[in-house]
Amino acid sequence: MRPALVLCVLAACFHDPAPAPVAPPVRAPRVNPGVYDPLGFLPVDAEVVMSVDVNQLRASALWKQFEPAVSAKAGDTLGKLRTQCGVELLPSVKQIAMGLQRLGDERGPSGVIVVRGLDRKAFWACVEQLRGADPRVMVANGVMLVKGEPGQNPVALTFAGASTMVLVTSPTASPDELERVIKRGAPLRASTAFLETFGRIEPHRTAWFAVNSSGKTLDKLATLGIRATAFSGWVDLANGFAAAARLRLDSEDSARNLAGLGQAQLGQVKALVEEVELSSEDADLVFRVVMTQEQLESIVRMFGVFAGGP
Repeated sequence: MRPALVLCVLAACFHDPAPAPVAPPVRAPRVNPGVYDPLGFLPVDAEVVMSVDVNQLRASALWKQFEPAVSAKAGDTLGKLRTQCGVELLPSVKQIAMGLQRLGDERGPSGVIVVRGLDRKAFWACVEQLRGADPRVMVANGVMLVKGEPGQNPVALTFAGASTMVLVTSPTASPDELERVIKRGAPLRASTAFLETFGRIEPHRTAWFAVNSSGKTLDKLATLGIRATAFSGWVDLANGFAAAARLRLDSEDSARNLAGLGQAQLGQVKALVEEVELSSEDADLVFRVVMTQEQLESIVRMFGVFAGGP
């Protein structure tokens, strides 16, 4: 064998191995940003937007008084989930947010409800076990559609993340409508008017709300000569009770005059609470109140008597 040929054979047999192919980078599946946004999935045309931090609510002394009534009202549903599926819904929920419109509609309000904290796998496993138990419920492609009772809106729901459930209720609620809602992400972030109102809210509190003038919610004030364009506020139950609310009026003079009239009516309230204040800030009428736990329980009992309760 010629030396050159020998060298070629040796080179072919003992050359450095070819580099292994480079695997493409592993990318985590894209998560809809609305899952982590407190305003995620709520419609931009909502008349009322509200949110409840359920963890804070459950930790409050007030919840301990009302929890039995809430559980009793939802007893059949919660009991079925507990006995047949081993699923406890209430303890796992962390936050509930909703954006609603057409609140005066006979069929009920329309809008979007977002529930955070649920276990998606456990929920769908339970749904599978209960499949066929209710003829109004249909499940396909990871979407549940619940037909409404006569005169009520249907509901479509699915999960946008591992623990974020999105529900749509409207006369036209469907899997397609639900898909469009989820694809929009957080449309409220595009509303300058809402963000201005939201900036005056303290969203870390137990609950907060915002009402705009696009619906009929504020119309009753107009009959009293009060022209309001927005109403917002928060409630905190961490230590007793604290709340603040803002009513946006048509002018600074209107806010100032209404504050002056209202201050004269606070005399009786002051005897029942720790602090109470009514003032004006720019065109906003601002109300603040603070109560100790004892004062809160006393007022709850008082309203229970007036309402015919225990």
